[in-house]
Amino acid sequence: MKAGRPARVDSAEATAHACLLQETGLSAADIAEISGVAVTLVRRLLRPAGGEQPARIHRSTAEAILGIPLTSVFRRDRLLPGLLGAERAAASLQGLAERGWPTSFLAVELATSTQTLAAIRSRQRCRLSLDLDRKIQRLAAVLLASRPADHGIAAHRSRRARTAALQRARLLRPRDSDMARQPEEES
Repeated sequence: MKAGRPARVDSAEATAHACLLQETGLSAADIAEISGVAVTLVRRLLRPAGGEQPARIHRSTAEAILGIPLTSVFRRDRLLPGLLGAERAAASLQGLAERGWPTSFLAVELATSTQTLAAIRSRQRCRLSLDLDRKIQRLAAVLLASRPADHGIAAHRSRRARTAALQRARLLRPRDSDMARQPEEES
């Protein structure tokens, strides 16, 4: 009589797939929710305590994680709870403001508050939800291809947003310009 498949398998393949899923934007909680695996086990696979990951895991656990398609982050119907760094969103919001897009208009389009957008743009918030980041990037792509006047924004509101953004940019980047000048002064 031939024995069946073993109940436990090597965790390397499931770990590699979980890492790829994380790189596409899914958090450990997202992976756990989609696969039905406990979030603590997913975290152990992604960030092993003491540098050791589980050598062997249940076959059903491995199959559940390996069964998540890499495109699942884009096909989900509900909002993604994962968090990521806010640097890219901050740069996009600052770029839109420098082109004359008022924060109040952006807040309405993104279904969030002006305070939230101001905190992201000024880098007071270092992390934000994956869903909000995606909304900001999509909106930025659309708005950068048009002008504020095309969306009914009055010229004075656009000028005010642009002026404030340029003042903020000088406050946010003074060290960068000082560092850029230092090599010139030494030569």
